[in-house]
Amino acid sequence: MKKNNKILIIDDDEDILTFLSDFLKDFEFETYTHTDGNEILEKIDRHKIDLVLVDLRLNKESGLDIAKDIQKYRKIPIIMMSGITDDIEKIVGLESVIDEFVEKPFNPRLLVAKIRAALRRVESNSFEHRIAKDISTFSVEDFFFDDYKLDSKKCLLTHSTLGYIEMTNTEFRLLELFVSHPNIIFSRDALLEKLGLESSTLMMRNIDVLILRVRRKIEPNPSRPKYLQTRRNRGYIFCLNNDSDI
Repeated sequence: MKKNNKILIIDDDEDILTFLSDFLKDFEFETYTHTDGNEILEKIDRHKIDLVLVDLRLNKESGLDIAKDIQKYRKIPIIMMSGITDDIEKIVGLESVIDEFVEKPFNPRLLVAKIRAALRRVESNSFEHRIAKDISTFSVEDFFFDDYKLDSKKCLLTHSTLGYIEMTNTEFRLLELFVSHPNIIFSRDALLEKLGLESSTLMMRNIDVLILRVRRKIEPNPSRPKYLQTRRNRGYIFCLNNDSDI
């Protein structure tokens, strides 16, 4: 992981902004602060932000809405902070646009560990794409199944007639894993490991939610999936060539 990664902190509590900014600087992070979602994309681009740390409950807006706006246009990791301990809130966030969730009050060193882990996942994905490109004479960053094209480099899923299909960062990473490893069964634990997420009962349920969300975007009939199928007591598999007996 490179030094001096740039972190954007979004919180309407000035004391928290000051504390986090000073604390993260001690770990060689370059920090920028903001109190709301106004002109966030411009600030991300201007400072070349590597990761966003945002509070879930701001005075005038939702941190989750800000995260959705960011991920719609910029593919960078987002860590959500909140004093809310409701599991449903966590699931909503993790299944949609954020990479990690940190409960307030939090252990600052745990936060640093989560930030580093999220940045390592980004660098690891970029490294794997570079290696794949170097060892092949054709682009392995594009995957095709039926009328769909998955562009790993641009993080885009398109359909020949439907056009661009909007996906969150986590949904895209999950689909990319399956499409690049067709006809292989992944257990929930394996999926969590591949996606760099911690293994817990909550996250196990979250994988099932993510599978449902991806099915709704690629399956002609999500209740009877053609591609992303379940193997009872074993996990999930992305089927090509109608290999449904695996």
